[in-house]
Amino acid sequence: MNISMLKEIYEQPRSIADSMRGRFDSRNGTLKLGGLREFEQKIVNAKRIIIAACGTSWHAGMVAEYLIEDLARIPVEVEYASEFRYRNPVIYEDDVVIAISQSGETADTLAAIEMAKAKGATIFGVCNVVGSSIPRATHAGSYTHAGPEIGVASTKAFTAQVTVLTLLALQIAHKRGSIAESRFRQI
Repeated sequence: MNISMLKEIYEQPRSIADSMRGRFDSRNGTLKLGGLREFEQKIVNAKRIIIAACGTSWHAGMVAEYLIEDLARIPVEVEYASEFRYRNPVIYEDDVVIAISQSGETADTLAAIEMAKAKGATIFGVCNVVGSSIPRATHAGSYTHAGPEIGVASTKAFTAQVTVLTLLALQIAHKRGSIAESRFRQI
């Protein structure tokens, strides 16, 4: 194992803390994803969520599928952005597409965003790099704050993505009333 990869592994606890900083108030038991504010009701009322991502981000999307379906009770489909963009997917205006990318420059994910936007879906981005193309192309989103990814194997970026997606699932579930207040406060 090279030193860069080991460094990324050891930075995972910090990336989780950085991903949660300012978003979770343990005293009041509240969550606040600032980038969600304007489109929160649209996401809370979604009949379906489609997650588009590539590589490690796709794996984070698979975790999010379980969390969102279990907690928020919204059906979720996870798509490889590289395949999604080359077919004619059924996308409705009341769908929400979550686009996940560490770099914010993944070409296939960008193409999936543009396709979904053209069909009227609301796009929520989860990205690490402030000011990159994907956050600029989405309607709303949240940064992971994982810091630069140095190693080839995406470690802390994955962990940070799962953290932000978990917070998203919890906030949606809380707003939908699909998670008991007592269970929400225990988390």
